[in-house]
Amino acid sequence: MSTRAVASADIRPGMEIPPLTKTAYQRALDELSFSGDSIHNDEYTRRQGYDGALMSAYVLCGYMSELMVNFFGHHWMRGSRISLTFINGGVQQGDCITCRGRVTAATEYEDGLRVEAEIWMEKGEPSKKVVVGAASAVIRSQVSLLKT
Repeated sequence: MSTRAVASADIRPGMEIPPLTKTAYQRALDELSFSGDSIHNDEYTRRQGYDGALMSAYVLCGYMSELMVNFFGHHWMRGSRISLTFINGGVQQGDCITCRGRVTAATEYEDGLRVEAEIWMEKGEPSKKVVVGAASAVIRSQVSLLKT
């Protein structure tokens, strides 16, 4: 995993964020028993029309956050925002997922550059979006980083 932030001078609206591809895995789905009416229970979710137990939102948010850390580096840990919506049947254990993003705005902000992006997660062939959202972070200048 690379955590080197892109240089603020290189960021432009329309810029693609380097994608992150993984096999989705949540240990709890292998190790725990869930109640009969839980979205994390294979039998229940199949009766509801899903392919299998849904992975927890916090795990999927973690994958999206990893995409942001890879792009923003340490800047993601201070003053960042993320908002996600889960759509199209969710993610099941073992799905191949790809997290993607595109810069939508880059504006001067106090002691740095506020970068906003649309982000999403895809799965399957053909790919379909299962998570959509937005994220932003401030890439602070070296001078402001030395003050804190």
